[in-house]
Amino acid sequence: MASSLRPKPDDRPPIKSRSSRDQLDSGARLALADKKLKQAEMLLSVSRKVAAIESLDEILKTLVEMTTYELGAERGSLFLNDAATGELYSRVAQGTFSREIRILNTTGVAGAIFTSGKGEIIDDAYGDPRFNRTIDEQTGFVTKNILCAPVRTVKNEVIGVIQVLNKMESRFTIEDLKLLEAMTTQASVALQSTQFVERM
Repeated sequence: MASSLRPKPDDRPPIKSRSSRDQLDSGARLALADKKLKQAEMLLSVSRKVAAIESLDEILKTLVEMTTYELGAERGSLFLNDAATGELYSRVAQGTFSREIRILNTTGVAGAIFTSGKGEIIDDAYGDPRFNRTIDEQTGFVTKNILCAPVRTVKNEVIGVIQVLNKMESRFTIEDLKLLEAMTTQASVALQSTQFVERM
């Protein structure tokens, strides 16, 4: 009777499988830790570069360039709010379109992000009713996907929006959005300088 209660060989816990799973979990944790370390190093690099620049234009240009590069995107742009007109205007816009872009701060994807104060991932730009195709039509550029986040001061006031367009190898992720928000936070310290704010 007792022997009939003994577990059959096939019923025994898969010790080797459990060990393999533990190794995979450990590998995933190490990969995550390595990724966080690289992000921290990159954010420190952003902070140092921004701190060494005295020109507001150069600060914003550097922020957009580094953001676009680190996120593996095609283009980036940064809009600041004109409180007098209720418009967002392009302070930095990568690509061939050199004319200043102005849109109401309540319209389009940028206006929606500025109004809500929350970043968004848009996988299909043309499928989003808020997306304005005018610039694409004028330049020939095709916007496929968008990563967009508010730009804030150190007092948490939303003063603009940063957009990154067309992730080249895949789609934008939540981790990308967190990184974008972290990068804008690094730059906000410099943007808070009185002389910079007055010149916006």
